Amino acid sequence: EEKRKLIEVQVKEAIFDNRRGRRVYGWKHALTGEELFPTRYALDPVMIAEKIGQVLTEEGRATADVQAGLARIAEVRRADNAPEIATRTPWFCSGCPHNTSTRLPEGARAYAGIGCHYMVQWMGRDTEGFTHMGGEGANWIGEAPFSTRPHIFQNLGDGTYNHSGVQAIRAALAAKTTITYKILFNDAVAMTGGQANEGGLTAQQITREIQAMGVAPIVVVYDEKEELDLSRFSPDIEMVERAGLMSVQERLARTPGVSAIVYVQTCAAEKRRRRKRGQFPDPDRRVFINTDICEGCGDCGVQSNCVSIVPVETPFGTKRAIDQSSCNKDFSCLKGFCPSFVTVSGARLRKAATAAVALPDLPQPQLPAINGTHNVVITGVGGTGVVTVGAVLAMAAHVDGMGAGMMEMAGLAQKGGAVHIHLRLAARPEDISAIRVAVGEADCVIGGDLVVTAGSKTLGLMQTGRTGAVVNSHEIVTGEFTRNRDFRLPADRLRLSLEARLGAAVAFFDASELTRAALGDSIYSNMAVLGAAWQQGLIPLSHQAISRAIVLNGAGPEANQKAFELGRWAVAFPDQAARLIAPAAAAPEPDPVEARAAHLVAYQNQALAGRFRALVARAPDGLRVSVAKGYHKCLAYKDEYEVARLHLASAARAAAEFEGDLRLSYHLAPPLLARQGPDGRPLKRRFGAWIGTAFRLLARLKPLRGTPFDPFGRFPERRMERALIAQYESDMAEVLPSLTPATLAIARELAELPLSIRGFGPVKAAAAKAAAARRVALLAAFRAGGTPQQRAAE
Repeated sequence: EEKRKLIEVQVKEAIFDNRRGRRVYGWKHALTGEELFPTRYALDPVMIAEKIGQVLTEEGRATADVQAGLARIAEVRRADNAPEIATRTPWFCSGCPHNTSTRLPEGARAYAGIGCHYMVQWMGRDTEGFTHMGGEGANWIGEAPFSTRPHIFQNLGDGTYNHSGVQAIRAALAAKTTITYKILFNDAVAMTGGQANEGGLTAQQITREIQAMGVAPIVVVYDEKEELDLSRFSPDIEMVERAGLMSVQERLARTPGVSAIVYVQTCAAEKRRRRKRGQFPDPDRRVFINTDICEGCGDCGVQSNCVSIVPVETPFGTKRAIDQSSCNKDFSCLKGFCPSFVTVSGARLRKAATAAVALPDLPQPQLPAINGTHNVVITGVGGTGVVTVGAVLAMAAHVDGMGAGMMEMAGLAQKGGAVHIHLRLAARPEDISAIRVAVGEADCVIGGDLVVTAGSKTLGLMQTGRTGAVVNSHEIVTGEFTRNRDFRLPADRLRLSLEARLGAAVAFFDASELTRAALGDSIYSNMAVLGAAWQQGLIPLSHQAISRAIVLNGAGPEANQKAFELGRWAVAFPDQAARLIAPAAAAPEPDPVEARAAHLVAYQNQALAGRFRALVARAPDGLRVSVAKGYHKCLAYKDEYEVARLHLASAARAAAEFEGDLRLSYHLAPPLLARQGPDGRPLKRRFGAWIGTAFRLLARLKPLRGTPFDPFGRFPERRMERALIAQYESDMAEVLPSLTPATLAIARELAELPLSIRGFGPVKAAAAKAAAARRVALLAAFRAGGTPQQRAAE
């Protein structure tokens, strides 16, 4: 698609002598100067029609049909202008080397380049700007003389280095620029499918090449778990384990000239593939989180940037767990300053129990008629089999003797991003003139992910009265959860946006939980959504053709056929499917006050529970639960006695998730034993099963808590926690007797403020500092009788 002013100039020159009042519209509007057709991205057929319609309108030549067409386009485009409720942003894979390699010292800045590490730009790591392949760092050559910043880091993938990035390093040397190249050697061209580097490039070759060019100093940073043969590197190359990356970067940032870090750690996706083939070391360790100890502070996500850390709901709030099915054993999450982490050796994942589902004979749907083409849009998350659904439908069309045209818009989808599949079905192949489904043209939407399906890009393809959809309602967490400890998917708003667009023509069910409960794995969820869409009469293909296509695809045909039938059953008998996912016999929610009082008895004694009940009893009904949550959080602080008591149950908790000869190790930073790390934090240490004896002793010593005989009571963190209890009681003594309707919301936020003070050690100290500033503002507003808006409302 040549979009430059090439043909435009030629046309103008050809008719220059005799225009006779004719106007030539180029890529810019002749009168307004506005862009007519974009010179970037795709030219959408409907967008072209819209622009031509506008030109005809301006010329006074728009017929009634043209005007009606423009009105229809405007109507279906309304969704395009709506703000996104949530986005499915691509992220580094679990255990990706870039989770660690792209970290920077405080105050430093880096440039991105071409490769997976490009994605760091939206992860809040002070990496801004990128350039074309082979130009990495060359932009700093031009910028540096005009910047007060003396140094930058430049990320450079090994594939890009091999392609042309080495030329940019030579240019930086010639310009005598101060820059540190971080050459990320992950042993694969990972962004485009994991191919090997051309020519068998090795990390040792890279160090020798750049050393010969004059780069100095050069430091190789490596992952000690990967058994790298250090003897193959030149003896004058400095070798540092990856825990020392930050101190290496701080040193090189002060070094004039061109320096380099060659960061050696294998691509996580390649590790997974090679481990399955027995070609890569597979540590006999798995990470497990005791959710009773976890505070939900999110520091493990901040430190590791890993999407295998997922939310888990508990009676005491949202905690963290490890998704064992996606974990690639990088163990960076252990750097989170939290004692809840346990590593388990000799462990095999327990197979999930599955419910036997006897599917009845299901009614056959009435298949839709095809008027020209029947347009299907399939959405989902990369790596979950979305493309397989499109391939199955295209093959089923072939089996039925129909035409099919399919377009996969995956982009960075293999990194957990959004996937869109456009599929046009036709009775005759010649009826398909374009494959991309344009605005308002979708007849069927198969929604494998709620976030992607409710995005404006997908909503714009739907049209009220024409489009029908079936959507997986499961809340699949996004990468944002690694950065935002309180992130929640706005599932209700996403559903509402789809219902507002499609009305009763959209159906929801939790396909992920359904396939997990019935088949033992949620990987079949997209095939279940396909089955549901077919049962709803949205797909004009025969049952026999789809079944045959699943077999021909060859990937788990028996399980995929079961998933297809499960989806049919889920929309035909929704109540039965809902009971399978969430059994009616589930225990009712306990009273939040009494549940916390019972916990305080186990935590300390009946006296502490009585103290808790006495304060909560003074709160009015509208504030009772908030006071219970906040006061309990203050009273039940997790000191050494409580962590020890809760860890006594870690072995039983691990045994519920794993089977085998389990051997547990605990990752702790005891205040009397911990050394300070280079980042100023205490370093965690690994303790074997023998620490269980110390746990039992500490748990029995909990009556010492808060007394003059408490050996831990003098530590700053313990003093802060006791002060927070007294402060909370003082605040409630002031607030509860003086409540008004105008100050109720302020009082509720103040009562729940301790819930924001989460974590341990430095993490908790930072949270307490932020909470203290918020407390001052809330008390000031309360004493003023509320905000002006609240007082006016009263």
